[in-house]
Amino acid sequence: MDGMMNFNDLKALQELINPPNDDTDSDTDISQQGLRKLGPGDIGPLKESPSSSSSSSSKNLTGPHAPLKPEGDEIWHSSEATTSSSAELLDPREVPEYEIKFKQSVTSEDIYLGMGFKTPGSASCEWITVLVKLPGESVKSVELTVESEFFDIRSPKYRLYLPTPHSIDPNNSSAKWHNDTDTLELTLKLVREFDGINF
Repeated sequence: MDGMMNFNDLKALQELINPPNDDTDSDTDISQQGLRKLGPGDIGPLKESPSSSSSSSSKNLTGPHAPLKPEGDEIWHSSEATTSSSAELLDPREVPEYEIKFKQSVTSEDIYLGMGFKTPGSASCEWITVLVKLPGESVKSVELTVESEFFDIRSPKYRLYLPTPHSIDPNNSSAKWHNDTDTLELTLKLVREFDGINF
């Protein structure tokens, strides 16, 4: 009889799995009578009844917290759209073929003894190497701009604008032109917040 469950045990198990439905919550003493159950239709701004909408339309909502209304059939308000890269998107020039590689500076202690904290992952890399193939272009026709958050390569035929995955130091970065392959090689020094601690 020790392994068998009696009626009271089964009833207690049923109450544990399906607690009885009563109006008072055992955890709090606050009455739950005035509350209604929420569903998916309750997500978002409150929908007003037609009689209350006329009274709210008389209120003129202005200031920094007023809702933005798009013009015409547009989805976004013009102030919500970023226009920093719109010129890059509309450029008719071809995007050249490019390759991005992460590099790290290692010493013999890192390679043979494993004494450093570096891992093979990109988090331990200090440099980004970008190879951009510009066939038919010369070094004189290529214009390069390197900023801390992006780099921009322009030529009569090609245009490449890329934001960098991490901030870079333009003063410690370098560029090299390979005449035999018409390739521009950029070596960009990464600047990350915790590099001094991690390496």
